[in-house]
Amino acid sequence: GNRITAIVAGTDFFNQNAEGLNLEEVHQDPRQANPDALTYNEFQRTKRATVGATGTFALTARSELAFAAYTRYTRWTESVPSSVDHRDYQSPGGYLQYRARSTIGSMTNDLSIGADVDGQRFDEIQRPNLGDAVEGTTVLTDQVVHQRGVGVYLLDRLELAQGWSVMAGVRHDSVSNTLDDNLATPELNLSGRKSFSKTTGRLGVAWNPVPDFGAYVSWAQGFLPPATEELANNPDRFGGFNEHLVPATSHGEEVGVRGSLSGKLTYDVAVFRLLTANDFGRYRVESRPLETFYDNAGSSRRYGVETALGFFPSPRLSMELAYTYSRFRYDQVLFNDATYYETWLPNSPQHQAALDAEYRITPDFMIGVGADLQSRAYIDPTNTTWIGGYTLINARVSYKTRLAGMAAEFLLSGRNLGGKTYIAFTEPDPDGNSYQPGPDREFYGSVQLKF
Repeated sequence: GNRITAIVAGTDFFNQNAEGLNLEEVHQDPRQANPDALTYNEFQRTKRATVGATGTFALTARSELAFAAYTRYTRWTESVPSSVDHRDYQSPGGYLQYRARSTIGSMTNDLSIGADVDGQRFDEIQRPNLGDAVEGTTVLTDQVVHQRGVGVYLLDRLELAQGWSVMAGVRHDSVSNTLDDNLATPELNLSGRKSFSKTTGRLGVAWNPVPDFGAYVSWAQGFLPPATEELANNPDRFGGFNEHLVPATSHGEEVGVRGSLSGKLTYDVAVFRLLTANDFGRYRVESRPLETFYDNAGSSRRYGVETALGFFPSPRLSMELAYTYSRFRYDQVLFNDATYYETWLPNSPQHQAALDAEYRITPDFMIGVGADLQSRAYIDPTNTTWIGGYTLINARVSYKTRLAGMAAEFLLSGRNLGGKTYIAFTEPDPDGNSYQPGPDREFYGSVQLKF
C-alpha cells in the first residue's frame, strides 16, 4: 500500500569538550580535563532543525517506489585552542528507489534501482581564541563551502532452485566540494574545488536449503572520500582545503553461516577479510601544535571473525553471546614522519565480547545481567604503548504496569557496577593526549508511556 511519514526534529546540544589526557595526567587524576581544554574552554554547540518525509507508493502488485526528502538547518560553534569556529549549514537531500519483483520461469528476481542526492552549504568564520573561548577581532577564515554528493546504483537478486540465490550490484558515487574565499586578495586566494568519484561493485551467493540454515559468500568494494573536517583542516594555512588528501578505498570478502537448532539455539558466524589503501591518519604541524590535521597514512589488511549465539531454554529465560576477533594490521603507515611496517591498527583490540542473560520473573517483571569484555589495544601505529583490557559488569530491571489508563514501563540499568578503572577509548594523537578514561559507574532510568 501507499504510505507517507512526516518527520520534524530539533536539537539543541552543548558538549563541553574535556579532550583526551596524556599518560601522566591519567595517573594523576583520570577525572580531570585536559589543561588546554580548560585554558581555551573547548566546547561544541549544535542547534539543528530537520523537516522531511519518507514514503512508499505501490505502482503495481509487484513493484513500488520508495522515497525520502529532507532539509536540515544547523548552527554550529566550536572552541579549540587556536580559534573559535562558527558555521551555519543548510543541508537538503533525499533518495528515490524503484523496487520490482518478477518471475523468470521457476526463478524469482528482485531488482532495485535508485539514486541518493545530498547537498550542503555552510558559511564559516574563524577568529582567534584568546583564552576561555573569548574571540579576538582578527578574522582568520571567512569562506563559503558548497558540497554535493550523488550516488546511483543497481542491485539485483535472483532466487534459483533448491535454496540458491545470487546477488550483484554496481554503484557510482560523485562528490564535489567547492570553496569560495571571502578574504581573497590578488596575492592570496584560497578558493578551490575538490572532487572525488568512483564506481564500486558487489557480488554474492547464498544457500538456504531449509528455513533453519543459511550460508553465504560475498565480495564488495568500498570508497571513502575525505569528510568535511578532514578537508577543512588545512595544514598549510587558515582557510582553504587540505589539498593533500585522496579517497580511501577497500575491497574484501565475507563467508558466513546462520541458523537455529531445535528452536532453542541460534547462531550467526562470519569470517571476513578487508584490504584497504590510503587510510586516513592524523598529524600535527610545528606552527599550529594544538590542532589536528589529516593525511593518507597507509594501507592495511584486516581479518576477523564475528559470532553471535543465542540460547533460549524457556520462554522466560534468554542468554546471548557476541564475540569478535580482529587481526587488523598495517602493511605500512606514516606516523610522526616515520614509516612503520606490519604494526597493529590503533584502538583495535583483538578480542571483544558481550554477554547477556535475561529472566522474566513474571510477564511484567524482568531482570537482566551482562558483561562487556575487551582485550588490550595499541594507542598509535608505533605499537609501543597500549591500554589494558577490561571486563565491565552490567545489570538492569524493568517493570510494566498501567498508569491512568496508559501502558507504562519503568527501566533502571547500571553499567560497570564493579567500579572498574579503565580507558574507554584512545585516539592516535601525536601529542600523546590519547586517553579517554571511562566512568567508574553509570546508572540510567527511563519511563515509557504508550497513549
